[in-house]
Amino acid sequence: MKKRSLILISAAAVLLLTLSVGTMLTPDVEFSPDENRYLTAKPELTVKKLLDGSYEKQSEEYLSDQIIGRKKWVETKSMTEAALGVSDINGIYLCIGGRGVERVTETDFDWKNYKKNLDAAAELNRLCRDKGIEMQTMLVPTAAYVYADKMPAHALTFDEDGAFRQAAELLGDGLIDVRNSLIAAKPYENIYFMTDHHWTGRGARIGAAQFLAAAGKAESARRISAGEMEVLSRNFKGTLYSKVLLKTLETDIIETSAAARGADLRVEIEGKEYGSLYFDEYLSQKDKYAVYFGGNYAQVDIETGPWAQVGQEGEKLLIVKDSFANSMIPFLLDDFSKITMVDTRFYRGDISRLAEEYDRVLLVYSVNNFAKEKMVFTGSLLK
Repeated sequence: MKKRSLILISAAAVLLLTLSVGTMLTPDVEFSPDENRYLTAKPELTVKKLLDGSYEKQSEEYLSDQIIGRKKWVETKSMTEAALGVSDINGIYLCIGGRGVERVTETDFDWKNYKKNLDAAAELNRLCRDKGIEMQTMLVPTAAYVYADKMPAHALTFDEDGAFRQAAELLGDGLIDVRNSLIAAKPYENIYFMTDHHWTGRGARIGAAQFLAAAGKAESARRISAGEMEVLSRNFKGTLYSKVLLKTLETDIIETSAAARGADLRVEIEGKEYGSLYFDEYLSQKDKYAVYFGGNYAQVDIETGPWAQVGQEGEKLLIVKDSFANSMIPFLLDDFSKITMVDTRFYRGDISRLAEEYDRVLLVYSVNNFAKEKMVFTGSLLK
């Protein structure tokens, strides 16, 4: 027995020594494409950090991030937990059918901030309508809500119905509620990615159709609902996969409007002009969702060619958004001569003033992100 214990202790010591030496000799990795995040850099040793304990904490994070063979360790951990029946790994629920869903509980959802942001949206709505500008708000439900029947037993969520009731009370007929349409479509179409928190191109198309219907463009809504889709990628593994690196999650397909791929456009992003919404170089990278516009920016201006060709000026649309709107834009090109997107996470101007230049305003945000961000629609954040 003593001999066996000695062998086990010796083996553990050799393993730890090998990992420690290997980690120290291996060059640090700055960015992990599999996890889609920057890894912790080696901490600087200072007296202050030693005294306040931050050096020890940063060293633990550094060793965890830079350990040799990190990807295999993460994969092995996730596969072991999944095999043991663990359904919540690193904040991701493992659902029926190889789907991953982000965990958002009552504790995670910031109800106080959510109410503040609804009040801000209601005030922007009032200011717009006072000036004859139509405004709608679309809050996109979580995948956990839409795929509730696929969730693990006893999975913790938040009162999403209550969140939408509160939004309806404050926004009235300005709220576009897409929940029922998304749920109705899910037996026939994949509405949210299996490995990412965003909705798919087909989910975004449903959102776009409901917005067009609410904007009095019922024929356009029917047209895009029946429109042809084009596959951009068949091997997308998104943000949820990055958190677990679990191979049992189904690989995703990225689709978009086939008509939008060849559309005549002028797209301006940070002072540079492009002729397309799509940045195909991202299809060969980890973050394939960035094929839409190459990511997120403070402001993106899109002018659609057909209107200019016939010498007409159509409606102008301002979209205040998070990244869920990026995949919606391709379905709106035929109905507006100009579409401007502003992302509240980066835009520092006065959105209420900017809105005066447009005929219609649409706020598009996932309900979870809407509760996280600090929304300032009236007044400039520029110093």
